[in-house]
Amino acid sequence: MTPIIYLTFANDPDAHLALLKEESRRLNEALEELDRKEYLKLLREESAQVEDIFAAFTRNKDRIAIFHYAGHAGGTALNLEGGSGQAEGLAQLLGQQQGLQLVFLNGCSSKGQVKGLLAAGVPAVIATSVPIEDRKATEFAQQFYEALANRRTIGQAFKMAQAYLNTRYSKSVEVVMRDAGWVGADATADNMDMPWGLYTQDTGSEAILNWKLPFFRPIGLPPDMIQYIGKSFTANRYIVLVLDEMCKYNPDIYAQMVEQKGEETVKKDSKHFPWLVIENFPWPIGSQIRLLRFYDKPNLERLEHLLSTYIITSQLLYYILLSDLWEQARQHADDFVWKDIKLDKQAFANFDFLGHIPRLYPLVAAKGVPFIGEFAILTEALASADSPLTKAHVFLEDLRGQLATDPPTADLDKLCVKTEQAVSIVLRAAAFLARYRMLTVRNVSIEKPRFEPLAYELDMGPLNATQGTGLNLYQDARYRRKENYSDSCSIVLVSNENHLDQSLNLSPFVMDKNTFVKVKKSETTEQDRLAHIFLMGWEEDDQLIYLAIDHSFTYALNNPDDQVNTAMTQDDFVEGRNLAEDRITSNLADDFGADFGLDADVVNDDSPKVFQQLYDQYVLCKNDLIL
Repeated sequence: MTPIIYLTFANDPDAHLALLKEESRRLNEALEELDRKEYLKLLREESAQVEDIFAAFTRNKDRIAIFHYAGHAGGTALNLEGGSGQAEGLAQLLGQQQGLQLVFLNGCSSKGQVKGLLAAGVPAVIATSVPIEDRKATEFAQQFYEALANRRTIGQAFKMAQAYLNTRYSKSVEVVMRDAGWVGADATADNMDMPWGLYTQDTGSEAILNWKLPFFRPIGLPPDMIQYIGKSFTANRYIVLVLDEMCKYNPDIYAQMVEQKGEETVKKDSKHFPWLVIENFPWPIGSQIRLLRFYDKPNLERLEHLLSTYIITSQLLYYILLSDLWEQARQHADDFVWKDIKLDKQAFANFDFLGHIPRLYPLVAAKGVPFIGEFAILTEALASADSPLTKAHVFLEDLRGQLATDPPTADLDKLCVKTEQAVSIVLRAAAFLARYRMLTVRNVSIEKPRFEPLAYELDMGPLNATQGTGLNLYQDARYRRKENYSDSCSIVLVSNENHLDQSLNLSPFVMDKNTFVKVKKSETTEQDRLAHIFLMGWEEDDQLIYLAIDHSFTYALNNPDDQVNTAMTQDDFVEGRNLAEDRITSNLADDFGADFGLDADVVNDDSPKVFQQLYDQYVLCKNDLIL
């Protein structure tokens, strides 16, 4: 059942709150994307009266998860429009709601209502101990709901909102979490800048503080759509059926599979469906699925590309978690031991990326809030020996070893179908990535025209594989200009492009090769503006080898043309030399014993190293994660 967040506001013409409508707008903006995707339902009442509140709870029995009030308040009542709402009666109403998780009273001195609300059975209450400033009330609420909308728990979102005000304003207060008590400081003149407290029931407080908004819809594709896909495809049928799981995380996908003709919903031509899978996964995964469309015959080539899809998907998942672990290590200044960062070529070629996730994710979750909380579901599935994901993982790793040593020759048609089924199970487990955007961010500029607010222009573009192999960066100013920014010279994951400050940097594990080309704008070619994505491979002689994802994993592993390394110089890049061993100094006279009068080729070692920044980050990551 989709939970409801009920936002109520009430102003007073005799004591007008100038920012009350601004609070309403900001909270709506923080939550509207989840409302649009039907993860939750958002109700707003900007002129709330007693009758409105009772009617909302009557119509939505046991569905309202959060009740938010903003306006004038006190210890015994809320100042609603048309008359006061007495605290005792409201507590009786709210205590009867089975699905209610939190009551947020964003008004002055509302702490007096907490005891009655908890006694009535409300699990958690945010209230204030002293009068609060209008602007700070708006900012506190905005930060709380933005954190909640970005996968934070109630407890984490509350701490983040407090941290924001402590950072923005000069006075600070130490926050101490307690069960049924004041979470914060006493109400004294010295700390009136931080009056909010989070109160919970004595029992079950951990579960209450760990409650978070859902990011998953149990509704996938309708049965008739699944049958339609089954009849439309032979090869790649199971790959296309991954859309069923992807739609649970991103309902926008299903809207692209149908169209309205009058009052009838009609299925679109299924030939477009494979591209929906490709485009809604991040580029490394989408590029591999794209190749499967060209290798659709039941032979060894198809097996190789199916396995490549599995390996690249697993590799990307592993690198996302490793990036998150590094973030946690930096934020918490903790020591980690993760010995699997440094790999030579042989170890990398055989590394079980998916198999390491159950060991890696708990380290991330133990230290803070994982950037992608959905990894918990994937980790739980891998921990069960009987889960389809575990069985698919074991089968694919066994087949991977067999292809490397003794490729099968019999029953390839059946083996290809079974392998496709196994790969589709892994893709289903990674379907949550459909709700995130992968962006390449090459540069960030600051813009501040006279009398206008500060803005950032980002030289960036989305990394989702399309029908071509390249993708231009954003040209439209609406997509390039943002109120906040992310790290530059990097590839990042975001859940919302309008909140780039809430992103996960994937450097040095994933990189856009063309980001690091230092050429004048007048010399920039169309090719330079395209993305060229590489995943980190192995370490060799104080350098990193990166593999392109334009072909299969095995092809890139064994073909220097699909590899670059961090020892490459600017001259190497311009002259098309990918690897260090290509930088050979030779004398033409040595070839035939004849002197043509030319000097020996000289490699300019003073040319700057193109990818030095990535290698420096890699060394820093090893120092942070390996004791």
